[in-house]
Amino acid sequence: MMWTWIALLLTGCGGSSSMEAGSAPATKQLMAKEMADEDMLYEVAEEEMAPPPPAAARSAPADEGAADGLMIIGGSRGERSGYGAGAARPRPSSKPGGKKDMAANGSGGGDDGPAVRQWFPESFLWQPLVETGADGTATVPVTVPDQLTTWRVLALAHSRDGQQAGALHTFDSRLPLYVEPVVPGWLYSGDSLSLPVQVVNTTTEPITAGLTVEATGALAGQRVGQVRLVAGGSSVETVRIAAEGAGASRVKALLTDADAVDRELRVMPEGRPVSTTRGGTLAGPRKFSLAGAEGADPATEELKVLVFPGPLAVLQSEIERAGTGGAHPWDPAYSFALASRLEALAAQTGNEIDATALRDLRVVGWQRVVREARSPDAGRAADLLASMQDVHDHELAEELRDRLIRVVRGGQRADGTWARQGTGSLQLVLAQTAFAARVLPEDETGSRLRASGVLERHLDDVEDAYTAAIWLASGVVEGTEADALRERLLEAVSEDATGAKTIAVPSGVVNPWGVRPSQAEMLAWTSLALADQELDWHGDLVAALMSGYDAAWGFGAGPADVIALEAVAEALPGLDGPAEITLSLDGKVVGTALLDPKQPKVPALLVAKTGGSNPAIELASSGATGLAFVATVDSWVPWTGDESLAGVEVEVEADDLKVGEDGVITLRLAAPSGVAVTLEQGLPAGAAIDEASTRARSQGIEKIDVLQDRVRVQTRRFSAGEVLEVKLIVRPAFAGSFATRPLRLEAGGRDVALPPFRWEVAG
Repeated sequence: MMWTWIALLLTGCGGSSSMEAGSAPATKQLMAKEMADEDMLYEVAEEEMAPPPPAAARSAPADEGAADGLMIIGGSRGERSGYGAGAARPRPSSKPGGKKDMAANGSGGGDDGPAVRQWFPESFLWQPLVETGADGTATVPVTVPDQLTTWRVLALAHSRDGQQAGALHTFDSRLPLYVEPVVPGWLYSGDSLSLPVQVVNTTTEPITAGLTVEATGALAGQRVGQVRLVAGGSSVETVRIAAEGAGASRVKALLTDADAVDRELRVMPEGRPVSTTRGGTLAGPRKFSLAGAEGADPATEELKVLVFPGPLAVLQSEIERAGTGGAHPWDPAYSFALASRLEALAAQTGNEIDATALRDLRVVGWQRVVREARSPDAGRAADLLASMQDVHDHELAEELRDRLIRVVRGGQRADGTWARQGTGSLQLVLAQTAFAARVLPEDETGSRLRASGVLERHLDDVEDAYTAAIWLASGVVEGTEADALRERLLEAVSEDATGAKTIAVPSGVVNPWGVRPSQAEMLAWTSLALADQELDWHGDLVAALMSGYDAAWGFGAGPADVIALEAVAEALPGLDGPAEITLSLDGKVVGTALLDPKQPKVPALLVAKTGGSNPAIELASSGATGLAFVATVDSWVPWTGDESLAGVEVEVEADDLKVGEDGVITLRLAAPSGVAVTLEQGLPAGAAIDEASTRARSQGIEKIDVLQDRVRVQTRRFSAGEVLEVKLIVRPAFAGSFATRPLRLEAGGRDVALPPFRWEVAG
C-alpha cells in the first residue's frame, strides 16, 4: 500500500480568466497520483506577478469547508485568532440590496444583489502535510479569497526512497463586470483624498451600470451615479473622501447587480503618540490600572494587551542567535543549556523543533567547550558547569562535567570561599562563592556546607540586594539566614511609574566576573531567588527581563545570560493545551482571545478603547498559568509647537506634488560639530521613494532605509556651521491632503518627535 505526502502553499499570481459571474468554484481538487509506485510529497506554491488586477475572486460560503491541516495565513485585517491548522477562514456571504442596504449593514443586507467581496488576505494557504489514500490521491477543499487573480499550484513530490517528481496547475477567478476602489493602507485624521474607483467590463457588449460608493466609520464621502463602459473597456471614477475622526473605517462600492466590494482601512489619530506600558505574568487573574497620557484625545486612546504562550519563542530565537555564532565567547556551553531547555519545552507543548539546527548547535557548542575546558581554573570551570546543568544523553559532555566538578571542588579555599583573583572586595568574594556553590550538584555536600558556613560568618556583611539574591538562588542557604537575606531583597523591590514591581542594581556591587551587573542579570537572580515565594508580582520581574530581550544580543546579561535563560524558562511554563485569555475593563468583559500552543511565536492580542478614563483592568487565562503579558495604552497628545531637540534644527519644504510624478521634499538640517543626526520622515500610503536619486541629490547621507510608512536617513557627522540638505525624491499615489507619522530626530543619544508637515498632492 502506497501513500503520498503533500505540502500546500497557495497564493495568487495575477491574470484573469473567463469564469462566469457567480460560478466560481468553492473548492478545488488537488490530485496526487502515484508515479511508478512512488510515494510523493506535494507542495503547492503561488507565484506573484506585478501589478495584480485591482479586483477579486469569487469564493464559496465557509461551510463548504477545508481539509484537515489546511492553514490560512494573514488577512487584510490581520485577523488570525481562531483560524489555523484544520480550518479555512470564513468569508462573508451576505448580499447587498443597494445603497440603502450597504449603509445599514457593513456586509450588505439584501437578497437580490451580488455577494460582497471583503476577504483579501496577503497570504492565502499553507498546507504543510497532506497524506493520500492507498490509491495515491488526496482531495483538499479550499475556500478561495476575493482577489481577482490567477492561482498557481506547484506540486513538488518525493518518495520514501528519495525519488522526486512535480506538477503545476493553475486556475482563474474572474467576474465579467467588476468594481474596485483603490483604497490606501492608512490615513490620518484630517486627511482628504480623491479616491480612485476602477470599473471594468470584460464582456463583448457595452454596459451601463449604476455605481454607489460610500465611506463609513471615521470617513465621510459618497457618490451615486451611472457609468457607461464599452465592450472590454474600463473607467476610473473619483470620490472625495474626508477623514473626520480616527479608527476602523470602510469604503464600500456597489455596481448594480454585478459586484460589491467592502474594503477596510484604519484612520490614525493626529498628535504626538505616547505609550504607557506594563508587563507581568498571569499566575491567576491579574488586576491593575494603566493611565494614558495627560491631555490626550480620549476618543482615540486605546489599550492593547499581548499575551505570550511561554518562553519557547524566546528559546527558538536564541537557538538561531547561538547557532550563527552569537553565543558569547565566555559562555561556550550556553548552547548546551539552550538546546536542553528547548527540547524539554518543545516536548511539553507538543511543538516540533528543527532537529538539524539543534544538532548543528550542539556540535558547534561542543567544539567551543572542548577548547575552553582544556585546562580551566576553578572560576572558568564554574562558568562551564553553569551552562551544562541540564545536559543529558551526551556521554563525552557528562564525562567532562565530572572533571569540571572536580576542578571547582579543588578550587575551594580552606575558609570555604572561592576567588578568581588574588585580592578583591568581600562582596566580590561572596558573589563568587555563591556562584561556585550553586553550580555544584547537591551530592557535593562537603563543599556546599563549607560555602554555607561562609555566609553564616558574613551574614551581617551582606548589605546589598544583589549579593542577597545570588546567595538565595545558590540553594545552600536556609533557615534564619535565608529569611534575613529575603527580607533585605524584598526591601529593595520597588514600583516603577506604571505600578509594576522592579528592582534596581545596587551601587558599588560587582558580579562573580568582577564587573557591575546589568539590569537583566539583577532581574534574573532576583526571580530565581524568590521563585519559591507565593508573590503575585513575581511575574513582573520576568516580564521586565523578557521585555529587554533582543534577538541579536540576547538577554543583555553578559556572562550571566545562562542565568537569565534559566529564570525565563523556569518562571514561564509552556502551554500544553489551548488557553483562552479574557480582558475586562471595570468588571465588564471587552475581549477574548485564544492562545494556541502549536503556534509558540504567535501571541494573543486583545484591543479595547478606554475612552480616556483609567479603568480597572483585569486579565485572566483559562487552561494555563504563568503566561507573560505586556499591556500598552496608546494615547495621542495635541502638538504644542514647542517640540524641539536642543542644538538640532530641521526645516521641511515641498515642491508642488502630483499623483504619479516625481516630486522633491527638501529637509535642511543643522547640528553641532561632530554630531550625526538620524531623521525619520513619514510617508503617506502608497508614496514611493527613489532611493538612488535621493542619494545623488542629497548631501552627507551615510545611510538611507525606505520603510513602508517612513524613510529613515542617517547623516555623517556635521562640521562647524554646516547645513545639510536631504532631497527626498517621492512619487505620491493619491491626490489629496495628507498627514504622516511624526517627524523624528535623533542625535547624541537624544530623540524627539516633531509635528509632521501636511502633504498637498494634486490629481
